[in-house]
Amino acid sequence: MWGAVVTSILRRAVPGGGTGPSADPAARLPSGVRVRRPVLAMASVGLVAASIAVFVGIASHASRRVDVLTVVQPVAQGQTIVASDLGTDTISTTGTLATVTVADAAGVLGRVAAVPLVPGSLLVAADVASVPVIQAGSAVVGLALKDGQLPSSGVSAGETVMVVQTAAPGAAVSTAPPVVAAGMAGLPSTGSSGGTGSLAPSGGSTGVLVPSALVVATAAPPTSSSGSTTELVSVEVAAPVAADVSVAAAAGQVSLVLVPSGGRGA
Repeated sequence: MWGAVVTSILRRAVPGGGTGPSADPAARLPSGVRVRRPVLAMASVGLVAASIAVFVGIASHASRRVDVLTVVQPVAQGQTIVASDLGTDTISTTGTLATVTVADAAGVLGRVAAVPLVPGSLLVAADVASVPVIQAGSAVVGLALKDGQLPSSGVSAGETVMVVQTAAPGAAVSTAPPVVAAGMAGLPSTGSSGGTGSLAPSGGSTGVLVPSALVVATAAPPTSSSGSTTELVSVEVAAPVAADVSVAAAAGQVSLVLVPSGGRGA
């Protein structure tokens, strides 16, 4: 009896003995069926690749930061932009806003504002114009001035001046109460100017022609000029008074007085 038991144990222990669980297919543990799904595998790879591309795009976009110009002082339309009007900031570029970079600042200074510039805003290319923008109801008059007709240091674009009609050389000085043109610098109209907008009556009278005019451009006279003109100045005045200023300037009876502008952009 014991011999039969030992023989049975040995047969179970020897591989290929014809007995035991290894010899009985039904006794084996079931193995998982491996089914290959190439479409699913390719979709997974594509999803991973797309995720990587999106991540790289976001990281690249965030890293494109540039230094741009901002507005720190109010600048009225038509006024010349100077360095004190601008500041800098660093932003991420979006490609939808045509900001002006710090590297391009030299191309902005000395040009004029095409629109009113508000402090705290980014300066964009459309905010800047190459030529003065004449506001509705205004006109630009050219003046050829010599020493004594303007401050000794001259005037610069963007400054505010008072235009005064002076007496003709050798003529008796006849002053008249200043007559302020309506719409000029927010001052009320007083007296009568015959509807021309002139502040000083025509003829030999003297007085203020324009209490507040914007200097839009200046230039030195040509070297070939034989006259005594020292500076060419263009001023923006109200259209009704432009003719009077031009006539007085042609007669050499105009002088400029530098006055406060009340703050840039006022």
